[in-house]
Amino acid sequence: MNSNDEQHFLSGKRIVIAGAGIGDAIGREGYSLSLRGDPPSEGIQTLQKLGILQEMIDESNPGSYFTLFNYDFSSLMEMRSPPIEGLSQSSIGISRSKLREILLKNVHSSISINWNCAVTSADELDNGQVSINLSNGSKDQCDLLIVADGSNSIIRKCLRPEHVLNFAGAVCITARTHALDQFPAPLDKTWGGAIGGDGHFLFVAPSDRTSAFWSVSYLTDKLRPAKPAGTMMEQEIDEVLDEAKQRTKVFTEPIGTLIKETLRSSVAIFNAKDLVPFRNHGSVIFIGDAQHAMSPFAGNGANMSIMDGYQLADQLVHSKDLNTAIQSYDDLSIPRSTKAIDMSHRSITMGHSQGIWKYMYVGILKVMSWYFGYTSKKIHN
Repeated sequence: MNSNDEQHFLSGKRIVIAGAGIGDAIGREGYSLSLRGDPPSEGIQTLQKLGILQEMIDESNPGSYFTLFNYDFSSLMEMRSPPIEGLSQSSIGISRSKLREILLKNVHSSISINWNCAVTSADELDNGQVSINLSNGSKDQCDLLIVADGSNSIIRKCLRPEHVLNFAGAVCITARTHALDQFPAPLDKTWGGAIGGDGHFLFVAPSDRTSAFWSVSYLTDKLRPAKPAGTMMEQEIDEVLDEAKQRTKVFTEPIGTLIKETLRSSVAIFNAKDLVPFRNHGSVIFIGDAQHAMSPFAGNGANMSIMDGYQLADQLVHSKDLNTAIQSYDDLSIPRSTKAIDMSHRSITMGHSQGIWKYMYVGILKVMSWYFGYTSKKIHN
């Protein structure tokens, strides 16, 4: 509030948050997320402000830094987020399921969470309120709608149809493993991406404390039919895994083991897409991927979403009116998310580079890591 005597502009108002962003319940709990403290990420600092960082660290996955690997998984460069004063770690990896569990445990008792009750459409009314239709067939109304329903936001398609996802030029085949007795090296100590030098980029990381995630990607100018996990027949899964083996043939272990130990129901194909950030207005505020979707190559979607939630709440609490709060939030969110998306495009180009270009891009990455304050170790040509 602006003063003890002044009533807050949201006092007595009804606020609905549509979607759950990184805390969603269904379909994506096998994935892990990287939370970092470097700018413009600062997800670690935000978790500290929320008072839940230590809980996240306690449940984090093995490995606390990113490594850029050669095709044989020798290290081209190790990248560690700059130290944060007063904290033991400046980056962590954590499974979505554990992150969701901690977030839910810390939700204030005054907040009501309704599962399996998605907002399917919304309409901004002349009186400034928002009418919403729900997946259970009912209708509702609120004074402020915060949209956090992800990159394929149904509400964005309804209210901001001009803001669409753009294909980033890469197709990814992804999966995770069964529970492993132990992580194969180097996943027992680090995680990261490997450049094949033949146009393929491989990403490997723990998805939780017992299983691992892998993804192989390639460049193309054509969209490929997306196949979410759990939607393919057995024969199609076989074909996709055979394709993955072919596309990773230049890489050495651990990818052979990871593909062999793949949980078949987790195999998926998707097109890397992103969304140019846009400014909010009215009584509907878009945050997270609904406002600035990022491809996996940004490695920053979770950090941006965590910061979005915290900064929007901060502006809503301390601003004099809704318009000021929205403008202030956008002024914070749009520049950092734009920077992260631009970085992802450079990562796509570098990761899928071939021949001598591979080593040239690694050199460029080293300069970039110095600029953004990373601690980097050894680089080989």
